[in-house]
Amino acid sequence: MRNAAEVWVESEFAAVSFGDARLDRRFRVILSDLARHCGKTLASSFDALSKLKASYRFFANGRVSLQAMLAPHIAHTVERLQSHSTVLVLQDTTYLDFGHRAESVGLDIVNRSSANKPVEGLMLHNTLAVTTEGLPLGLLDQRFIDRKQLHEDTAELTRSERTRATKAIEQKESRRWIDVLHHCHALDTGSCETVHVCDREADIYELFRDADSLSEKVLVRAAHNRAINKTHQHETPTDWIFDALSARRAQGRTRVRLQVNGRKKYREASLSIIYLPISMPAPTNRTVAKDGASLPMVPLTAIMAVEKQSSRELHDRVCWVLLTNLPVNNVESAIEKVQWYAQRWTIEVFHKVLKSGCAAEKAQLGQSDRLKRYVIAKSLVAWRLFWLTRIQTEDPDSPCDRILEPLEWKLLHRKSCKTKQIPEEPPSIREAFIWIAQLGGYLNRKSDPDPGIISLWRGWDRLSDI
Repeated sequence: MRNAAEVWVESEFAAVSFGDARLDRRFRVILSDLARHCGKTLASSFDALSKLKASYRFFANGRVSLQAMLAPHIAHTVERLQSHSTVLVLQDTTYLDFGHRAESVGLDIVNRSSANKPVEGLMLHNTLAVTTEGLPLGLLDQRFIDRKQLHEDTAELTRSERTRATKAIEQKESRRWIDVLHHCHALDTGSCETVHVCDREADIYELFRDADSLSEKVLVRAAHNRAINKTHQHETPTDWIFDALSARRAQGRTRVRLQVNGRKKYREASLSIIYLPISMPAPTNRTVAKDGASLPMVPLTAIMAVEKQSSRELHDRVCWVLLTNLPVNNVESAIEKVQWYAQRWTIEVFHKVLKSGCAAEKAQLGQSDRLKRYVIAKSLVAWRLFWLTRIQTEDPDSPCDRILEPLEWKLLHRKSCKTKQIPEEPPSIREAFIWIAQLGGYLNRKSDPDPGIISLWRGWDRLSDI
């Protein structure tokens, strides 16, 4: 009898095509086994040595492209978001540490140890589509950033010529944010409005310029106290964005729920809201020779959300300055954008699921191209696991046969309720999630908060072994 993981793989990846039907079938088999044993290493995910060897051959096969692995999932993600009026497109970069595998070849330097030694791994940029309530709909893009390749392109330049100020955006790692913007613009999202939500690393003039020309919507946290409201690029500035917002009185207030580390998983912050229309000029180091002739003033709205009245230390209080090309005509609209930005943490949780819940960094495949294929497969499994942990908030009272096959929910009921009697109707999704979390160590006491993502992914792993 098929399990829920196999049903998902057959539905989501029926159209996968590597140009060889045998590779297509092998990919679906590997993905099903990885989804059933999401927290285990590659060697522990298969019940037969022949399957393990076949997976090694698959990840080493040069005909298996990363784009072909992702294509069916991206197509289904686009279909899922078309049923929503607004979807947040969260971009973020994570660093996969494979420094424990010294013999691995082709890796990039992603960090430095406490002894200042380079740590090798992979730099992965993910684009996750989520609803405005935080339900993950799927990946729209996933790309590895090859730092070595970028450095090779500028190897012949002098040291002064290799500084960030003298490089065009095409020569910088930060171009990934703009590349994703163009990639998503080419997708047919129907009537759904997509909003790119990014952290401070995406505070790049070219991103706002290209978003304006493509009519793509962006919501980015500001990293720089930029000069604003100039009449031309090289005019002496008189207004600065942080100063202009700080000088204004609060125009409204809102509360946001923030995820935090520690005993409490979440806290609520009361934020004062200030918004101001601005125009962003091109930075003075942008030139026609280096950056092209298109260096217009970009109309934006700046929104400040600051936690003023709080018992927390000053450096722990929230202070966001957001830049957007979305229309902001009143304080309610500004508050809506702040609430949307608060969902950006969702992609950080996805990265936690990928690296901790799905053990993506425990691979021992030895070569970067094999590791990349493995990480893509684990990312697809991580999205499904993340979706399963969040789906309970969308419709907790619906029957659990939406996410579990009949044999799975019956076994789960017998295990959790310690009875041989099976109800005629499947239990609700919320009941099933409590039972799954209990398999992962959740105690379900009256004073306990809702189960967290760690107990849920451990529970899913245990359920697959029952």
